[in-house]
Amino acid sequence: MANQQWDLYKSEIERRYIHKNQKLEEVMSYMETQHSWKKRQARSTRLPNIATDQKYSKASYTRQLNKWGFRKHSESRNDEWILKRVAKRKRDGKESVVFIDGIQLHPKKITKAKYGKGFVSTISLYAPSPKTPEGYLVTTPQTTGLCLSWDRSLPWLRFKSFLDPPTEQAPSSPSSSLFVDSSHSGDVTKGASFELMQRLSSTVPWTKLKHLGNVYSGSRTSAALRLLMPEMEQEQINRLATNLSTSRSGLRDHLSVVLYLISNNLMPPDGNMSYEEGQKRDAKLFLGLLKDSGWDDLNHLRILLSTREPTAESIAEKVFESALRTSDFEIIERMLRSGMSPDGLIEVRVYHVDDFCFLTPLQFAAQQGCLRLINLLIKYGAYVEHGFADELGKTALYFAISSAKWAATRALLLQGAKVTRICVRTAMGICDTSPEDDLSPEDDISPEDDISPEDDISPEKSSLVEEIVDIYLEEHLEAGCNDPDLLVPAVTIGNKRFIELFLRRGANLNGVITPEYYIGPKDQQLYCLLDLAVWEGDVDIVRLLTGPTVGANKLIPSPPYLFPLTLAVIKGHIEIVRVLIESGADVRAADEGETTLLEHATQRGNLTLCQMLIKHGAKVDRELCDVQKLPSALMIAIQDDNARIVDLIINSNARTNDRFEAAPGSVLAAALEVGNDVVINKLINAGARYVGVKMKNIANLQTAILMQNKGVLADVLFSSGPQILAASIIAGHKGLAYFLLQKDAHKEHKPRHTITTSYEETPLEAAILTDNVSLMKALLQRGAEVTDDALTYAIQRHYGLLPILLRNFSGRAPTAVLAALMQLPLMDTLELLRKANVDFTGAPRSLIIKHMSYNWPWPARSDDAESVLEIAALEAKGTRFTYLLEWASAAGIRWHPKVVSRALTIVILSQNCHNLKELMQLEFDSSCDMLIESMWGRDNRYSPLQAAVKAQLVWVIDEMLRKGANVNYLGDGPLRRTPLQLAVEDGNMEIFNLLLHHGADVNGPAAEEGGATALQIAAIHGFIGIAQRLLDLGADVNGKPAEKNGRTALMGAAEHGRIDMLHLLLDRGALVVGQHRFSFDEAVRLAKDHGHYAAARLLISFEDSLVATGEYVEDGHE
Repeated sequence: MANQQWDLYKSEIERRYIHKNQKLEEVMSYMETQHSWKKRQARSTRLPNIATDQKYSKASYTRQLNKWGFRKHSESRNDEWILKRVAKRKRDGKESVVFIDGIQLHPKKITKAKYGKGFVSTISLYAPSPKTPEGYLVTTPQTTGLCLSWDRSLPWLRFKSFLDPPTEQAPSSPSSSLFVDSSHSGDVTKGASFELMQRLSSTVPWTKLKHLGNVYSGSRTSAALRLLMPEMEQEQINRLATNLSTSRSGLRDHLSVVLYLISNNLMPPDGNMSYEEGQKRDAKLFLGLLKDSGWDDLNHLRILLSTREPTAESIAEKVFESALRTSDFEIIERMLRSGMSPDGLIEVRVYHVDDFCFLTPLQFAAQQGCLRLINLLIKYGAYVEHGFADELGKTALYFAISSAKWAATRALLLQGAKVTRICVRTAMGICDTSPEDDLSPEDDISPEDDISPEDDISPEKSSLVEEIVDIYLEEHLEAGCNDPDLLVPAVTIGNKRFIELFLRRGANLNGVITPEYYIGPKDQQLYCLLDLAVWEGDVDIVRLLTGPTVGANKLIPSPPYLFPLTLAVIKGHIEIVRVLIESGADVRAADEGETTLLEHATQRGNLTLCQMLIKHGAKVDRELCDVQKLPSALMIAIQDDNARIVDLIINSNARTNDRFEAAPGSVLAAALEVGNDVVINKLINAGARYVGVKMKNIANLQTAILMQNKGVLADVLFSSGPQILAASIIAGHKGLAYFLLQKDAHKEHKPRHTITTSYEETPLEAAILTDNVSLMKALLQRGAEVTDDALTYAIQRHYGLLPILLRNFSGRAPTAVLAALMQLPLMDTLELLRKANVDFTGAPRSLIIKHMSYNWPWPARSDDAESVLEIAALEAKGTRFTYLLEWASAAGIRWHPKVVSRALTIVILSQNCHNLKELMQLEFDSSCDMLIESMWGRDNRYSPLQAAVKAQLVWVIDEMLRKGANVNYLGDGPLRRTPLQLAVEDGNMEIFNLLLHHGADVNGPAAEEGGATALQIAAIHGFIGIAQRLLDLGADVNGKPAEKNGRTALMGAAEHGRIDMLHLLLDRGALVVGQHRFSFDEAVRLAKDHGHYAAARLLISFEDSLVATGEYVEDGHE
């Protein structure tokens, strides 16, 4: 099987085989039923490439599991090997953690290891270590260096006591009702622990510990939890992390971590699966834990909802959301009965707009088409018209319609749902949806979801849509609304029925519309409904819209309005053009655009259309002027070699001696480039005389002789000889090439540098590219200039020609040197270039090099590199890069610090660092940054230090700082970060502490657009440990946000639902009055808009407490 097919399902196989501890046969059975991976019965097939289902044997699974390093944990262990390795590391001053098949060995077991296999002699202890047993790994523990004191008033620390056993001091406390007894359901499964640690790893994006993918250490887990969680007492998190990583965690331990993560919205999407699959998986994981702990009954849910604690309220929101995602109607109804609001918000991916939206539960149910959930939510008071007052009016009814859930649509109409404009517009665009489209594959409906059966008969759907349209028109036509834009979807799918309905109701369909995609030229901004019908090519709808009630030219023709006639000609719809002209379309008015109607028709090569337009008065020529900016219809027809249209236009008295701004400059020159003798003679007979000097090509030898006889060849070759000769060589016109060479066409009459930015080949380059050795020699004999590109082509194609070319070369050739560096395996070419004293300074031609490298890793936004060093550092392997540095040193070439900086940045961010140590020995400019292209479409600028922090290369960062790199460099441009801000973004405390040691400013400014201070970043990501540390170091809790797309720390924490972070910020002085009032109100709004109502209530309650205590004082800045 192809590697990419295995890799596609790697995470799923890992999760089931390793984390869920399923047998291999169980995994194979799952893959067969879910993904059509059939078990291979026979050894082979005679036609291996003809198959509908993939077939895999148990042996192929075993090979792939071994390749990935996936091994099940074994209870037996090699104690002697462990003891020797740990002892050796201890002598070297290193601490150790031990993993066996991905599971950390508990520290107590390491202590006892020496007794496991009996006595180990001192000689054996100090002897060289034997080969590492398969599946064993010993490494240094991860540490954050964080040792913080926490205020016990934090929401989580208050709520944490709810999970603890009841005490004698508070035997009747409500908290005892939420007590979780680990012995109640036994220990948490190994798979559940691994899934939890996997989520922690994705929450804190470190790049360290790049060993087996299924290894999760206690130290790493502890480091992650210290960034994310406050702790009641010292070492509490260490014990918790050790238990998790050694699969010894109990239900209470596991539940406490999960509850903290979800209460602070710290469960990011899993990148290994779709958004919906990840959300459902997390929801099932969470609800499973709740049920194991006994929290899913009505009593516990009531306590959770009645406990006026922010953490409890946030958990309740997540319980309800999880129940909605998994269609757990029992929990949904219990929560609604317990007082849960049915009008919260949950994040959902809406496929028909390919975006993420926040929907109410009712909107979510409508989108799913789940009648049971719709009725249940409405029963408990869900607001049917949520979204009605918004600008777009996307109510639950809209989401039912847009998802083609017609039974849900009918149910909502019966509940009195109002029909908004977008409901009508959307309904008319999908009313012809086939029954198969009613339930999309993404819905993943279970039988218990009670999804209603959709209507099987399209006329019933159409009738419902007509009813929706009638309801809307009844109200709005009476008000005299002119809204042709409503019919855009109907016209797009060719639904005449609704257009006729609108016309019968007396609707005015003239006016501007907004198409759902570009129609016609992209610089046009105004369109009418008739434009759209023309673009779709629907003659019947065009006839409807050109009737007496509409007309073809009723929209005021003012730029940039696009005439329907123009669009019909562009599309080449002859019948539609006829209908428009017969209905009175103004041909002369439509001809006033940038391109005439005849030019459009000629571009399509449509003779009938050209004849029709000329017959009805279309322009043959533009207005006369000294130089025409655009090609005429005659020029287009000649260049397309369309003799019949050329004949038509010439017979219509077209001008033949106009001069044009662009090459070839005249119609006769265009004909000479094409070489059609009939057209050339017809033009000459029609009076064409002007050729000009802009030609870039001559069709053939016969045409060249004709030009010589007419006395125009010499002038043309003087202006464009090299380009014309090169074109003839590339086209393979050998006779023409030698004829032109005899006329000295190779001579450049304008100065040309050996390194050119033009992408036109010289004659010599063309000869090398076409393997024409004899012509190449003839060109050299006539003194043709050897360029950098010529040397490069020779290196790529004809190494034997290189010595000849070098004898005739002088100047700089960075591209050729770069090509030689990338040529494997011999270094003869490099030696040859070095002996010829080739100068490799300057910028190479990156586009030429790009064609040489199959896996082009160039991350810079621009196609052009600025030096050989940049690409060589990335591409050249081993000794070749060293050779380049030695060559530069011997030749006295000093690498400019800017060039070194660019090379460093590229190499670091490409993670292709085999030449990094040598680069670090060169002098670099720490303030030089460059734009780096991102695969996610968000390009950023980085300095070398910023790149090193982003890549989390600690040794590089340390060395750069020791060499004087600016630790607080921000740079210009959007989305920039100081090194400290980047370290906080990745949650890397090792780099964080290193930067602080070198003087990093905790209050470094935010970039103007999309920037954030270190504290704001920590608040957004929920890194409460880092936030506490920053505040202790003097970070400004009220720091200003970026001017564009910025957030204060309070706003960022509220937007992302970080409950404990909000409390910390407020407790440490975040202001909510005066000039900070707007930020506070915005924080509340952001929390509500993203469905974090517990966070919003926390903020509001804080303000209320200030008022109650008299501390709320306005300072006059509001």
